[in-house]
Amino acid sequence: MNDYFRLIRHSDRAWHDRFFNFVASIFEGGHTFSAWSARGGWVDGYDVFTAIVDDQVVSTIGRQSMRYVIDGKERNGYQIGAVATHADHRNCGLARLLMNKVLGELDTPDQPVILFANSSVLDFYPRFGFRRLAQSGFIGHIDVHPAGTLAPSLDLARPADRAWLADHCARTSAIGQGFTARDYYPTMLFNLMRQSRIVYRLDSFGAVMIVQQHGDRLLIEDLLATRPFRLKDALPHVCAQPVQTLEFSFHPEAWWPTAESQSLDDGGSPLFARGAAVGVVMPIRFPDLAHT
Repeated sequence: MNDYFRLIRHSDRAWHDRFFNFVASIFEGGHTFSAWSARGGWVDGYDVFTAIVDDQVVSTIGRQSMRYVIDGKERNGYQIGAVATHADHRNCGLARLLMNKVLGELDTPDQPVILFANSSVLDFYPRFGFRRLAQSGFIGHIDVHPAGTLAPSLDLARPADRAWLADHCARTSAIGQGFTARDYYPTMLFNLMRQSRIVYRLDSFGAVMIVQQHGDRLLIEDLLATRPFRLKDALPHVCAQPVQTLEFSFHPEAWWPTAESQSLDDGGSPLFARGAAVGVVMPIRFPDLAHT
């Protein structure tokens, strides 16, 4: 048996299909990785640490470079995902060895690293210095009616729209100052491909809003703005019917300061952090579309 470890980067295209086949066999919706790459999502900054047996990928940890904002300070860090081992190779310590390799390459010991865990392995990550962080949900109340015409939406099947969104993401400020990220277009694209959302382009506000509406409840999943504005003024352009309740998939500290905080049931995918990300001031809600 020929086994070894390999780092698969964006430039290692000969190995991409083996990684895609592996994650498609392990994860529900794992086929999204291949489609995401085909649309330009895999760029420098995403690396996959792998264990190889007989020239096949049998265990992986994906590492995405991130630009965090933690209590008002920008920090470069990482987010970990695609942690998996083939059933025939579990209980051999491969995930432990890969995790040690990932964490052994940090720039500084306190560099922030986060991940969203599978609920079946919650005892695994604390062995490597990770601590579980409780997140909050945020709710706002409003009486808003649609404008005459909805804002135009982006079609991410079109290369021009993807290029425009990538450029816009690079120019926007962080959505808050507590615990968030900025310029995470590759991760956002992955999530937008995995589940369809409406991506509204609000040029007069210098913003993009990603929303879902369910009756009189409007879920704002992300807000990417190049300048401040009153969120209340933009809402009529992204709702198809009257709205009474706003839900936020991030901490709307700068956009809706009166939002009510409530406990978030994160049992399906709890947040773990290590390094500088551990001491964040609560309450927090890391943006959903920035999850790997």
